[in-house]
Amino acid sequence: MTPAVDGRGRAAAAAPAPDRAQRNQALDFTKGSLVLIMVFYHWFNYFVSVQSEWYRYLRFLTPSFIFITGFLVSHVYLAKYLAGDSRVSRRLLERGGKVLLLFTALNIGASLVVRQNYNGAEMGLDAFVGNAYGVYVVGNGRAVFDVLVLICNCLLFAPVLLVASSRFSFSLHAAAVASLLTAFVASARGVTSANVEMLAMAVLGMAVGTLPFSRINEALRRPALILFAYALYLAAITLWNVRFPLQVVGVCLSLLLIYLAGVRAGHDGVLQSRIIELGQYSLFAYIIQVALLQVLRRGLRDFDLHGAQLLMPLAASLVLTAAAVEMVSFARVRLAAVDRVYRAVFA
Repeated sequence: MTPAVDGRGRAAAAAPAPDRAQRNQALDFTKGSLVLIMVFYHWFNYFVSVQSEWYRYLRFLTPSFIFITGFLVSHVYLAKYLAGDSRVSRRLLERGGKVLLLFTALNIGASLVVRQNYNGAEMGLDAFVGNAYGVYVVGNGRAVFDVLVLICNCLLFAPVLLVASSRFSFSLHAAAVASLLTAFVASARGVTSANVEMLAMAVLGMAVGTLPFSRINEALRRPALILFAYALYLAAITLWNVRFPLQVVGVCLSLLLIYLAGVRAGHDGVLQSRIIELGQYSLFAYIIQVALLQVLRRGLRDFDLHGAQLLMPLAASLVLTAAAVEMVSFARVRLAAVDRVYRAVFA
């Protein structure tokens, strides 16, 4: 599981701080909430069970981050530039390249340190290289931080789609319909590929990102209808599990509900501000929470945790992830060098 790439960054200054006036706080709340759900998902996977019927109710998580990545591409860049502008392509290719290099570096580092994962599967550099085609091309391979590849694919594919839409005069909404139909047909024929399905989710996010927030806010005026639709979705995946068409519905409804919660909660409370900050640092928070849970899993493997004791690593990972994000935010404000390093890696 992975987050979407961070949003617009910070206002230019020697020691920058977040520019709240230029950010959608409810959108950051949404990304931060997804980070918290992701911590719960990984904790359950590492400490409780790797196989559970409950996972079907969390299957919206990864495609939600991919959807938001696509959403930010069009919402941020197309608000400033035309779709075919070379500056957009350069920026997206740069960011996609950064994510790819970050993913590769993290996996090489993990392969040099760890020989087996928490399930006993072989890791190591040879295993990573041997699995490279499945990881980088097909999208069904195993790797640490593997969803970063999906985000990278979205960022690298986006400029191709934007240039094509500009030159051949088709809308992103038409591209979203075509990509979803392709993924639906492939899924119905038993040909599943995480790359194909997640690219379809990214294009859908890009299409939605072209809509003004007034249209989205209009949908929020009917919370009872959204809740009713979400209840139908839960009933459907309980009966039929999470097929890709249902996953698309689940992503849209889940994000609407979380965004609605963000709108209603505001940004003045302590809890709200912490969740919003997690959303502003969603990529960093994703990496740090996976690393923390891996360390906790290995450090506590000789202890027979059961019952309420299993909540201790969950609480520790939540607190430490929030603390790490707060430390980075604090350091960026006071140390220009830290801010430059952060921007070089994550921005």
